Amino acid sequence: MDYEEIENRKFVKKFKLEELIISNIDNLVLHNVFIEDEILIDNVKTDSIEFDTTITSGTKEYLINPDILKEIYTSIRFFVEEVATDTQFDLNKILTNLEGRIETTEKIKYLEKKHKDLYSQVKNESEYLVYAEIKEFNGFENWQELIYDCLSGEITFIEKYLTSDIEMSDVPKEILSLWIKYYTIKTQIDYCIEQINKLKNTKQKSNFVDTSLQVFLLEEIININDWSSISATKKGEILSYLLGKNKDNIKKIYLELDKKSSENSEKLLNDRKKADEIIKKLLG
Repeated sequence: MDYEEIENRKFVKKFKLEELIISNIDNLVLHNVFIEDEILIDNVKTDSIEFDTTITSGTKEYLINPDILKEIYTSIRFFVEEVATDTQFDLNKILTNLEGRIETTEKIKYLEKKHKDLYSQVKNESEYLVYAEIKEFNGFENWQELIYDCLSGEITFIEKYLTSDIEMSDVPKEILSLWIKYYTIKTQIDYCIEQINKLKNTKQKSNFVDTSLQVFLLEEIININDWSSISATKKGEILSYLLGKNKDNIKKIYLELDKKSSENSEKLLNDRKKADEIIKKLLG
């Protein structure tokens, strides 16, 4: 976030409260608090009775300057991301749980479950889908548009923004609490996705063995005279280079092969049968 926008706000503390009365509309337009809507109200004379994001005077409708709404949006975002939340604390808890797992597969499983648990908290909330830029809701294409709409009717807050310094406690509670919740959850969700992708990419790279090296490894294995006497642990280590698979998983298969056929799992027996059929077919 570019916090120079916080430093360079044009409207904050610019007005006196008595200036923000709708009978003073001409002066408010002059000072860009309101702009005249291009759409005129046909043959209907009406007057707003209080300051709001949209007011009417006679046959004209006036909208609050979008730059004011943008400044307010930026200010609330600052409160949410820099003052009201400590996402690093949440991310450190995830990182601690990751460090407690040695195997990459277990780390990924933990992150995927964490991601699922976090998303389940908000997946049925339409406002979150807008916040996370997953889909539109009630015509709102993004979170900023939704907040602008929520500010309609928050006259006291807008007036305070224009006349004095605002504190976090001044922000409408419904807007603030929802934004804090979504920011906190999405930050963790994004972190989980980032770490999952990083771990998967690392795993793929670590499992990658060049084709020529695989061929040479296979030839070396074929030439081992006492392959059957090598321990399941060593076989797992050797074949993990050739197959790019986890050495412990390979070891488990060899330990099962050491058992009687009647004690083997159905999957192992079927895979053995498939392997025999493939070799017979290829060798004729």
